[in-house]
Amino acid sequence: RAPPAPPPAAPPCGLRSVSVGVGALGLGYPSPETIVFRYCGGGCPAPPTLHGLALGAVLGPEGAGGGPCCRP
Repeated sequence: RAPPAPPPAAPPCGLRSVSVGVGALGLGYPSPETIVFRYCGGGCPAPPTLHGLALGAVLGPEGAGGGPCCRP
């Protein structure tokens, strides 16, 4: 029987971007506009910081790599 495959490695730290609808930002008014939100993301050997935790809360575990992420 083959040993279990290792979990996939987080992508390396780098600049990421995501398009976000202005209406989804919770500013209190609907808008058809979108903005490009740029952030640092990916695997990083450093312990988590408040920035990393907040980014994980905004983007979810998939967007932040599920662990510590790089910082600007």
